[in-house]
Parts: sequence; C-alpha cells; structure tokens
Amino acid sequence: MAKESSSETKAIKGIVRAISDHWKLKDYEGIGSYLADDVVTARPGSDDRIRGRDAYVQSYRDYDQSAETLEYSAGDPKVDVVGDTAVAVCPFEVKYKHQGTMHHERGNNILVFSLSHDRWKIVWRTMQVVVVGEGND
Repeated sequence: MAKESSSETKAIKGIVRAISDHWKLKDYEGIGSYLADDVVTARPGSDDRIRGRDAYVQSYRDYDQSAETLEYSAGDPKVDVVGDTAVAVCPFEVKYKHQGTMHHERGNNILVFSLSHDRWKIVWRTMQVVVVGEGND
C-alpha cells in the first residue's frame, strides 16, 4: 500500500508542477485539463466561492491581466492521499506589482483532489497568504 501511496503522491506533485508550468507559459487552457468540471475555489478571507472549471481558469487570466509577477517560487508540495481523495499543501512565494504597488507574499495553495476514472482532478482550492511586504515603487 505504501508503494501505491508513493506513486499517487508523485502523480499529484506532477499535476501541481504542470499547472505552475502552464501558468508561467500563459497556457490557461492547459490548467483546465487538471480540474473537475464543478471545481470550487474558496477565496481567502471571504465567504465567496468561485464555481466551475471556466471560472477557475479565468482567475489565472484575471491575475495576469491585473498584476505583473516579478518573482515566483514554489516549494515542494506536502501531499496526503486517503483512498480516492488527496490534499496537497503547496508552498509559494511571490513578488508582484498591482496598480503601482509592490507586493511580497508567502503562503500555500491548498488543493483537494479526487480520483475518478483513473485521473486525479482538483475539486477544491483555497489559499493561505501572509503579506511579507507591501509598498510603492
């Protein structure tokens, strides 16, 4: 069983890396292939929910249209697999410029995966973010 868990963990980490690669290349549709049709995004600090694959993918477009990413690094995801469900806690650090203000944040993308028809798909996402720095140019 541990061997299966290891292969499942590797698969989840591969998906997380692939999504990051698609985002960096602005290949937004590539991100969508890893999402369930009815994926839900819980916005940090809000009761709002973004529902559906198209809205999830659009959130990447919206960010890129409104902010300039200056630096981005992703840490090694921590993955827990239980049956047909997996949770990945994906650390990141980002520096970006939005509306003339510099932002520096660290945090985690928290992704919940479901295994269906031998494919892992993201079904839920939220973020934990800590502001490290903020200021004008």
